[in-house]
Amino acid sequence: MAQAGNAELIDEFEQFFRNYYDAEIKELAQRYPGEQRSLFVDFDDVHRYSPDLADDYLAQPEQLRQYAEEALRLYDLPIDVSLGRAHVRIRNLPEEQTPEIREIRSQHMNRLVAVRGIVRKATDVRPKVEEAAFECQLCGTLTRVPQSTGDFQEPHECQGCERQGPFRVNFDQSEFIDSQKLRIQESPEGLRGGETPQAIDIHIEDDITGEVTPGDHVSAVGVLRLEQQGSDQDKSPVFDFYMDGMSVEIDEEQFEDMDITEEDKAEIVRLSQRDDIYDTMVDSIAPSIFGYDQEKLSMMLQLFSGVTKHLPDGSRIRGDLHMLLIGDPGTGKCVSGDTRVTLADGSRIPIRELVEDNLDEPKPIDDGWWDEIDIDVPSMQVDGSLAPQEATKVWKRDAPDRMYQIRTLNGRELKVTPSHPLFVWMGAGYEAVRSEELSVGDLIAVTTQAIDEPDASVAVATDGGRVDTAVETETIESIEATEPDDDWVYDLEVTGTHNYVSNGVISHNSQMLSYIQNIAPRSVYTSGKGSSSAGLTAAAVRDDFGDGDQWSLEAGALVLADQGIAAVDELDKMAPDDRSAMHEALEQQKISVSKAGINATLKSRCSLLGAANPKYGRFDQYEPIGEQIDLEPALISRFDLIFTVTDQPDEEKDANLAEHILTTNYAGELTTQRAEMNSTDVSAAEIEEMTESVDPAIDADLLRKYIAYAKQNCHPRMTEEAREAIQDFYVDLRSKGVDEDAPVPVTARQLEALVRLAEASARIRLSDTVSREDAERIIKITRDSLQDIGVDPETGEFDADIVEAGRSKSQRDRIKNIKALIGDVEEEYDDGAPIDVVLERAEEIGMDESQAEHEIEKLKQKGEVYEPKTDHLRTT
Repeated sequence: MAQAGNAELIDEFEQFFRNYYDAEIKELAQRYPGEQRSLFVDFDDVHRYSPDLADDYLAQPEQLRQYAEEALRLYDLPIDVSLGRAHVRIRNLPEEQTPEIREIRSQHMNRLVAVRGIVRKATDVRPKVEEAAFECQLCGTLTRVPQSTGDFQEPHECQGCERQGPFRVNFDQSEFIDSQKLRIQESPEGLRGGETPQAIDIHIEDDITGEVTPGDHVSAVGVLRLEQQGSDQDKSPVFDFYMDGMSVEIDEEQFEDMDITEEDKAEIVRLSQRDDIYDTMVDSIAPSIFGYDQEKLSMMLQLFSGVTKHLPDGSRIRGDLHMLLIGDPGTGKCVSGDTRVTLADGSRIPIRELVEDNLDEPKPIDDGWWDEIDIDVPSMQVDGSLAPQEATKVWKRDAPDRMYQIRTLNGRELKVTPSHPLFVWMGAGYEAVRSEELSVGDLIAVTTQAIDEPDASVAVATDGGRVDTAVETETIESIEATEPDDDWVYDLEVTGTHNYVSNGVISHNSQMLSYIQNIAPRSVYTSGKGSSSAGLTAAAVRDDFGDGDQWSLEAGALVLADQGIAAVDELDKMAPDDRSAMHEALEQQKISVSKAGINATLKSRCSLLGAANPKYGRFDQYEPIGEQIDLEPALISRFDLIFTVTDQPDEEKDANLAEHILTTNYAGELTTQRAEMNSTDVSAAEIEEMTESVDPAIDADLLRKYIAYAKQNCHPRMTEEAREAIQDFYVDLRSKGVDEDAPVPVTARQLEALVRLAEASARIRLSDTVSREDAERIIKITRDSLQDIGVDPETGEFDADIVEAGRSKSQRDRIKNIKALIGDVEEEYDDGAPIDVVLERAEEIGMDESQAEHEIEKLKQKGEVYEPKTDHLRTT
């Protein structure tokens, strides 16, 4: 078949069309050209008709497409219609012709392949000239020049007067076609352990343009082409792949539709029937992190989610759960003062000096100080390279009673606090593990010896470039508990990546959310201060993806996580555009973009697991949440559950934590002795017995399938008993706000959250009904969450306004009273109300002086009070 002539191949396609696509071609003829301009052909049909013809199509796709389209033009039709510009578009290639984007190699060049992924960017649809008609300005002759995919081609001379111009393009006589560029990125559900998703650009034309938007999961078939890197003046021998797309289709397959075997189903059903299934689920999330059972169970409920309801009027009630963790960003995650930190210029300086020298206006916290800085340090990126990153804060804290001295086989040493994380290689990527949970034999991320040499002049490229070989792994040789050398420990806060180089070891100062990536069937992990121009939501951007000044629409993390879960660290550091879009994204689960002529609405039907940091370093349980976190109350109120993650001393908890850590370390020691030291004293049975206590109760792959199976097959309905329990809880809480002076404890948003949580609890059991036990379980979780963030620290009562409005009722009353008091006092004095008199009167009505000063400062910041002269106040 490969040696057949052109005419034979055209005849072959005509016969194929008659056998397989006669009805489709006749329908195309009736709808051509206004409604339909393409005939879509399944590759399986071509292969069934002729395996040789199918093989030729894969090897010579451009030629075979031309023969197929010529056969379509010659097809005998019952109506007088010419299909002169109709397309034949191949789709549904077999799996062996559908490589992962990261697996595309030079062997695929100029061949027909298919890729699957998520649309990350899309340009506007723009006209592209196929044949330009040039009109000679001297004689008026038209010269037609076909245009290739390269530079715009002009005629060398006029075909009439044979002069070399001048010419102008006659747009009426030129032929144009719609064109668009898409950037397809690997779907997040196919990634593991921090892998960076790879992408490929796809050029599409005519009737398949404008059909997909960023966030859509698609299958694209086309021909792989090469594009040379570098500029015209400085061309590189390295080429990039791009694809000339023949067909692009939205993949309707849901993420729940995973490859779940009958054996998997049987195991999932067996697990669901266990009496301790909820404890088992808790033990399957982040087993190396001790405790936080309530938060882990809540994360599991979030993964299973509630049921999305579609109402008769077309509106919908979301089933996805949003959860916020508020933790202490630098608390306890510190290193000793002698630790040398590498700066972007290659110099190394003890962190003690770096912090102390930059405490220009130190801001006190309960165990030390912090200050803002602007210093570039080399930091490990998600792809394992080093690049300059901005350190924005320095921390100085009281040293704990115990530190850990960590030594690697190559002699690197680092003394850190127990909760300070390092990067441990897990086979498919790095995972942040607290030092107290590290084991001898763990492989941790370090800089290469060449970069870590004391005489090295530059650690990383300072122009924003990357050093791809800058990070490697070293084995931990010993971990020793020791006393601190000094009264203080120190830390840096690095934006985006949260890591820096300390004594040649990559130090991390954040943790927790990345565990979700290994469990959620579809997840996106990012930072609120992300590097993507689209940030968390979506944006119209202008970059090298488009041509010249063309704008493209780019999907952010919440769009990429559509129908999955987005884990976002540093949520409080969102860009302003993301802040305004987040309200719509969390509640309506869509994102509207209107900029540069682009008007689009993208889907963001996902759950959000966010982590945020208190403004001043450590969470204060006696201050309302709105005072401590840099998120507006209207946004905070969109979260179904909010927990504070703090480290409070507790003798029993600390004893259990110590036992857990020692067991984890011992299991690691046994594994290392047997694997690396060929120790015969340690049996496989002994290792298995020890590791059972630190392994997840349910394997991550099976748990992913469990969640997918539950979401696909379970749509639980509320029983009367469950409905009654939830209603009683809600009404009972609301009744506490009946009195005029009492705060409103909860709002209807908490009631909707209760329903979603209860449905998720039923799904864990693979139940089609929400039982009273489900209701009682989530009532306890909700009460604990409210206890964390919804209690007025002054009155001890639940107050919904703490979250909904960012200010408790007692705080509102105090502000109102102090403002009225200032108004009364200022009437007695010509120069305004003296501050000392105001504070004295405030104390007389039972207001603490420090509280009064605090509220006066707030009133001044909001412009409701001003100082006409020093130490005097007036209301505006």
